[in-house]
Amino acid sequence: MKKRSNRVPSLARQRGASAVFLLLLIAAVAVLAAFASDGTRMTADAAQMKRATDAAALASAAAYAKSRDADLQEIAERYVAVNLGMDRSQLSRALSVKVETITKNDMPGTRVTAIFEASSMLSQTPAESVTVASAAVSRQRSLEVALALPNTLGEDAANLAVLRRLGKSFASRLIEDAESAWLALVPYSQSVNIYDPAHDNRIRLWSSPGALNPVELTSLFRTGYASLADRRIPDRRANLLCMYRGLNRGNNYFWTDPPSGQFGVHYRHDLPINGSPGATPIRWIGPNPDFGLANGVNDTRFMVADRGCPQAALLPLSKNLNDIGERLDQMSTRFNVNYAIAMGWSAMALAPSFRGGSGWGLDDDLPKDFDDGTGDRVKAIVFLVNSSDQRWFDTDSYNAYTGQKIDGDSDTGGGEASVVTERFSRLCSSFRARGLKFYLIVTGNDEATDEDGQILSASAFRRIAGPGLLVCAEKGSDQVYLSGKDFVASEGRIQSRLDDIVDELRQLAALTTLVE
Repeated sequence: MKKRSNRVPSLARQRGASAVFLLLLIAAVAVLAAFASDGTRMTADAAQMKRATDAAALASAAAYAKSRDADLQEIAERYVAVNLGMDRSQLSRALSVKVETITKNDMPGTRVTAIFEASSMLSQTPAESVTVASAAVSRQRSLEVALALPNTLGEDAANLAVLRRLGKSFASRLIEDAESAWLALVPYSQSVNIYDPAHDNRIRLWSSPGALNPVELTSLFRTGYASLADRRIPDRRANLLCMYRGLNRGNNYFWTDPPSGQFGVHYRHDLPINGSPGATPIRWIGPNPDFGLANGVNDTRFMVADRGCPQAALLPLSKNLNDIGERLDQMSTRFNVNYAIAMGWSAMALAPSFRGGSGWGLDDDLPKDFDDGTGDRVKAIVFLVNSSDQRWFDTDSYNAYTGQKIDGDSDTGGGEASVVTERFSRLCSSFRARGLKFYLIVTGNDEATDEDGQILSASAFRRIAGPGLLVCAEKGSDQVYLSGKDFVASEGRIQSRLDDIVDELRQLAALTTLVE
């Protein structure tokens, strides 16, 4: 009888052992994959939390730099929660957020620490407590802003009320809780009033040789008036002081130069009916002063208080909201308009050459130096315009020296319009060269009419002044043109734009960086 072979059962046993081994191998791989996935997920969770604490540290440090009373805990918790995104439900288990103030390299800041429990997908592995921290510091740059507001014939009581509201809101948002922010006010009409009772010698200190006794007024001074500084002169009695320099093309009003001994003095030779309230006109017999000569045909002449010189004077850089409010309340309806002159004085309100007793007489080394490339100083002009019913601008006698034409107004190829465009362009170039930011808000339309028919005022302003002013802009949104006949019609939109400008400037003035 033959014996049965056992080879088949042996092969079956081998196959069975291989199956068991394969199952064990699959189980081991699954466990390793679980551990790997668990570790990867926990690492990703920590990275996501780090991004959240980074954002919270930056936000809380910036808020702390602006105000020591800021609710840092609330800010940190909110920014951590918002920046967790899709992982919020996973990471918010047993999550705690703590914020503390720090100082690093003499700069204030905050550290945000977040602790959360990273639970394992493996039931036998206990949850692990993970701590993530971020720190940031904020350096407050100095912020100096000149706000220019028109006080022309176009600003009636209702428009002035709007400008006061806008100015007070802008000042409050810019200055409150900011340690290094200042605001200058520049009310403007045909020129800018720089009278200051605390510096009553300014007219003598800033006048160039001969400016107080111009030759064309020789006949007036022969009647007993000492000079244009004489307190009997109508502008002196009305506390008006409008001065000028650098009117020719390319001079840009010499806004970066020191003021001492540099200026001429505006006066208004006009009929009494065109004078400003506040002073009685004076009368004398002599040649026409407009010709700039001491001789000529004698006739009755009048000097009146200058309606083109705003009643509200330029307020140099200040952080006193009461002073700013009082100056805004002094604004009144005046006369015609010269935008470039107002821009020049706005720049002089920020120019470091006007520092000290021979300038604006401010403390705190104001105006501060121009930025030297470090980004430690921000200077900006915010300029409001109503272009409705303004057919002519920057083309009157205030733009020329006495007895002379406006520089370039007889040129061919564009005439006065090309001169105006060039004046704005060159002035804007000088602003950009010194790092001055320039924000323009224009409201206006072409609906006004006169004896010639429709006044294409708003479109004329944009066509003539626009290309030159565009040189001032760093980006397109820096200049806004609104369709509204006046500030009353556009108040809401102007308020919104001013709020955006304040937010941008405050952000520029706070340099916040992560240090951990």
